Amino acid sequence: MLDASEILSASILIVDDQPANVTLLRQMLRKVGYTQISSTMEPAEVARLHQIHQFDLILLDLQMPGMDGFEVMQNLKQNDPAGYLPVLVITAEPAYKLRALKEGAKDFVSKPVDLLEVQTRIHNMLEVRLLYKKLENYNKQLEQKVLERTAELRASESRFRRLTELSSDWYWEQDESGSFTKISGPVLEMLGLMTDENSDDDTGWNRDERNALAQVLAERKPFLDFVYSRTNPDGSHQYLQTSGEPMYDSNGNFTGYRGIGIDITERMRPEEGLRRFRRVMEVISDAIFLLDRNSMCFVDVNDTACQLVGYSRGQLLGLGPAELGMGSRDQLDAVFDDIIAGETSAQRQKLELRRRDDVQVPVEIHWQAARRCGEERIMVAIAKEVLGNNRDFEVNELPEMPPDLD
Repeated sequence: MLDASEILSASILIVDDQPANVTLLRQMLRKVGYTQISSTMEPAEVARLHQIHQFDLILLDLQMPGMDGFEVMQNLKQNDPAGYLPVLVITAEPAYKLRALKEGAKDFVSKPVDLLEVQTRIHNMLEVRLLYKKLENYNKQLEQKVLERTAELRASESRFRRLTELSSDWYWEQDESGSFTKISGPVLEMLGLMTDENSDDDTGWNRDERNALAQVLAERKPFLDFVYSRTNPDGSHQYLQTSGEPMYDSNGNFTGYRGIGIDITERMRPEEGLRRFRRVMEVISDAIFLLDRNSMCFVDVNDTACQLVGYSRGQLLGLGPAELGMGSRDQLDAVFDDIIAGETSAQRQKLELRRRDDVQVPVEIHWQAARRCGEERIMVAIAKEVLGNNRDFEVNELPEMPPDLD
């Protein structure tokens, strides 16, 4: 809605070749309260004046010498062919009324002029015109906001894509049926697939891991850092990590998933090596004790070691070699320092190991060192029970210990 002040402050141009008519209309408009009133008795000047001032209403007399009102409207349309003609014509000829409307005039007033009728038609026409202009301005503002918002969304999408690229190797989207609709990043190259190959081929993938991921997707739950693996044709293992979240439309309907993924094969190599090392520990018939050099506490043992000394693995991890009769810290420090310094690759001890039930078990222990992280060391004790007179034994070979045992 419009305030009365908005209508009364609208700009009006009076066009008439008769000074008396101009004065009459001007006085009538001022009496009502209109404040922005202009006039001209030169019809040829109307188009120029309107181009400068963009009047909200033009009161136009059709019968003028030299250039009549119809020619004035033609000039106005030439300056703005697709524009709005804010013209209210004044004429004494009934036949001119329909013609004027066809030429683009918005309304007409008959002569002799009825002042009340003129006031009413002017008010109504200005109200429509100003509402139209307000709507036009609103549409322009809305269009500008849409453009700005679109630019913001594009910038946000660009930032999101850039952050995704920095924090992951690829970005993916699936539709509600589980088919990939978007994949950005070198994932196909990482998997050794050609672009025309089926990336859903499950050859080499760990089925249990794939089934677990499929279950999460079926429940439409978000997931974080899910790790799954595949065995490549050359026998090597590849590890991938992915995170995703379900997508919904504005009505809350599920539309699919989106997420990111990274190749963590290099990060998993030490853990894979550790798993291999521990598997070997369990199949070796000798007792294996892994000892942290700094704390002098066991950090891992195999089942054979637990059976030999009568402790569970959890119990042993809270103990050190002194509790098992392997020697005092001072004695072992000297042995370990020699091994670490490289003066000897390994040391053998023959002693009686103290079991949990205090039974003494004769054993021979083979000590060696392995690098852990940086300068930290893990000492490896390989122990075998000495039975009867057999005081010598061959130490089983352990695989090279992975650099990270944490």
